[in-house]
Amino acid sequence: MNQSLFLPDRLVALFKAKPLSKGTHFVREGQYASQLAFIESGYLRTYQIDFNGNDVTINFHAPNSFCGSFYSFYTQQPALDNIVAISDCVIRTIAYEQLMALYEQELEVNILGRKIIEQVCIQKDVRIAKMLQSNGEERYRWFLAEYPDIFQVAQMRHIASFLGVKPETLSRIRRKMIS
Repeated sequence: MNQSLFLPDRLVALFKAKPLSKGTHFVREGQYASQLAFIESGYLRTYQIDFNGNDVTINFHAPNSFCGSFYSFYTQQPALDNIVAISDCVIRTIAYEQLMALYEQELEVNILGRKIIEQVCIQKDVRIAKMLQSNGEERYRWFLAEYPDIFQVAQMRHIASFLGVKPETLSRIRRKMIS
């Protein structure tokens, strides 16, 4: 998950602090995502509803990382996903117009924005490769290494859907690893 980037204090001041209670959505599918968030504390989960109506976890987000519906934010189209707090959180948000103005005014912010998007793309590529090239146990070991804190706050069914396995399969994998 190693998405953590240093956010200079002068930039933190431009982001508006917003508490999110566990279960509160930051983004909802079909709505326009007009903000990105830097997570100060707490954890969030990105999910989509598949064609069968199943809740499928796409990503987890930890403190000191950025999250948002990047597709919706940058294209100004309705969000394809949902982002919900899985613990009480404090996030700092910035609006699209404000960020675009910063990108034009400050090269340092523009470079930081590019690095954040690069990390998001790399993280998605790694996850896709893990899903396609690894079995359930290998994916779970990868998850534990990359998302060590998420295990404490996420529901097992959300972790299972993130790994592309059924909750029963995840239970078997966990039992096997313990013994």
